[in-house]
Amino acid sequence: MKNRCFHILVMALLVACVGCCPKAKQAIEPSQVIVTSYPSSIGEAGVAVYLPAGYATSEEDYPVLYLLHGSGDDEAGWMTKGCAKAIIDSLITNELCKPMIVVMPNGYLEQTGKYYAPESRLWMESTFEENFSQLIAWTEAHYRTINDKQHRAIAGLSMGGFHTMHTAALLNQSFDYVGIFSALYVPHTKQPHSERTIEISALALSDKPAYQQTETLLAQQFANPPQLYWIACGVEDFLYEDNVIYRQFLDEKQYPYEYHESAGGHSWQNWMDYLKIFAQRIF
Repeated sequence: MKNRCFHILVMALLVACVGCCPKAKQAIEPSQVIVTSYPSSIGEAGVAVYLPAGYATSEEDYPVLYLLHGSGDDEAGWMTKGCAKAIIDSLITNELCKPMIVVMPNGYLEQTGKYYAPESRLWMESTFEENFSQLIAWTEAHYRTINDKQHRAIAGLSMGGFHTMHTAALLNQSFDYVGIFSALYVPHTKQPHSERTIEISALALSDKPAYQQTETLLAQQFANPPQLYWIACGVEDFLYEDNVIYRQFLDEKQYPYEYHESAGGHSWQNWMDYLKIFAQRIF
């Protein structure tokens, strides 16, 4: 009888302990990158989309960073060469940045897996910027996003920095955070690199309306300025002087911006560092 009572008491204590112990947390599915395409005015264009851990099982809406690659790369560049997934994963896990969606479009408006002859590629001639509103509309229709200026950021390196500057100016009330990494600001010409024009006033001579109006568009943008307009460049970068000239222009206009100068040149090490810094400053 005593043994039976003892066993009943032990079972009661075990049941009580089970009831008071915290439940194990359910595993959150990891972040993922989806490579797909979206419709542009010239056809389907490649895009890679980073979705943070927990996206699929939550009902949360997320801010969006549009992250642009440089010349010679494509929508996978930031992931395969720039370790963007690992960088954003680490920052989110360590609570150093907000969970976000990262959209990485093809800067030439080319479709994934198709061959395009170099001479047919769209470089810096305004088609990308003029199509960007379609990318935003596609993103906001397909993913759970917070659809206002305060929850959109855009950043890019080199050619992507050029696209960032001009897209943010053209869609001048769409982004509250702008990150320009190792960029040029005036389109390339057929002149040798050392002889090309880098003065911002030269944009007025462009045959592309989106570039002709750059100074007017920047005035509109900075009439209600972004919360962060962040420029970064290495002291050994071959585009360093371009950044000096552009900052002089911003200073003359008294447009607010922040500047980060690093060692080194036009390199993935710098661009990865810039992404780490920029991602912690947005949203």
